[in-house]
Amino acid sequence: MTRRSDGGGHWERHYRAPGPSIRSVTGNALSDKLPGGSLITAVLDRNLMTWSDRGGASRYFGDRWSEQSTLALHDAIGSERPVPGGKPFTLRAVVRLDENPQIAIEAGRHKLVNPDFVLYGERPGGTHVLQSADAKFAVDTIKSPQVSADALQALLDVDGGLVGHAIEAALDGRLLEPLSVERGVFLSPLGPLTDYFLPRVTGGPRATVDPREVILLPVDPVAMFAGLAMTPLIGMLASVDALPVSPRDNIVSAMYYFRLACACGWMWVEEHAPLLSLATPPEPDAGALEDETRERLRKASVAFDVVVDWSDDIANLERSRQAFRQVAAVPVRMRELREMVAEAGLADQAGLLRRVRGTLERRYRIRLVEMIGEVPARPDRPLPEILDEVGRITRHLYPELRDLAADLIEAAASSRDADSGGQGPPGTLDG
Repeated sequence: MTRRSDGGGHWERHYRAPGPSIRSVTGNALSDKLPGGSLITAVLDRNLMTWSDRGGASRYFGDRWSEQSTLALHDAIGSERPVPGGKPFTLRAVVRLDENPQIAIEAGRHKLVNPDFVLYGERPGGTHVLQSADAKFAVDTIKSPQVSADALQALLDVDGGLVGHAIEAALDGRLLEPLSVERGVFLSPLGPLTDYFLPRVTGGPRATVDPREVILLPVDPVAMFAGLAMTPLIGMLASVDALPVSPRDNIVSAMYYFRLACACGWMWVEEHAPLLSLATPPEPDAGALEDETRERLRKASVAFDVVVDWSDDIANLERSRQAFRQVAAVPVRMRELREMVAEAGLADQAGLLRRVRGTLERRYRIRLVEMIGEVPARPDRPLPEILDEVGRITRHLYPELRDLAADLIEAAASSRDADSGGQGPPGTLDG
């Protein structure tokens, strides 16, 4: 492994040797308090990843790393930037694409991939350069075609494409010739997890990534998670395990305890989301979440046990939700709706069946709440009694909902017939 300055005040690492064993990675604390016995295995624990991603962990990782990468790129303006296998260029502007979701939609429509950033620069002699850059917090997800010169050129070739417009807007005008579209790079964080995975994707006979494509940047664990609702739980959870590394300066430690915190956040929401309500699921209440987690920590000697025990409680509640969903279902079945749509001669109307079904589901939920009220996650009366009542109400609502379906389908047929030649779209459906 060698280090060299990237010219922008950051350090890059380029790996050429086989990867280390997981237990020998510097900064990967080993402890029997961690699932799998180390921080790396803990942060990759399958159950923890599932629970924490329901609480948004991976989304936060990606969003916050994109912000840190943005800052690093802007700091590097005016410096010399590398091109894998090519000549470097002086960075003059950074065009951020990931803030505009329409760019990804347009790229998908053309079966293309889009990077998070496009870098613009110049070479001596007047050549203008464009290069893709993609922020990848997890290096094991890197795929070289995402930042290839061909991929960026394909985006630029889209007639009236948003990527071209974004670049021109950032440069206050059209790109000048001669223009060279170059092979791109990935921006990933320095840390134990990267030290473990990067050699495995860049080295050996099965390498899928050229090490020159990966630029590693310092990561600030505090900045990564500052201001998020679950962040105050990191210190609480870490203090129980008392590992020899701190989440304040060890990114994989911060990731692990943030995953635990996100898992706690999701489980808190699951415990408080009603079985029946017209409201959206509640957001985690920061104070209540901290109080609940602190109370659970008093009974645990290992932080991971908090989410394991909490998940058992959630599993019991999920059985109640499943039982409720089975009973509280729209009584007009899809088979009936298909027959009604076909009888109206609208079987070829794309999306009509889905819209009718959606309207029925909204009306059914409103009527159910009107007749039984909201049902909390842990109701005061026995669940079987509530389910019996829901079943009776559902049967009572069947004629009303079937009539509504018939009205919606009739309105769609009338709208089609009123359009030129009977070829227009079906009428608007609402609840």
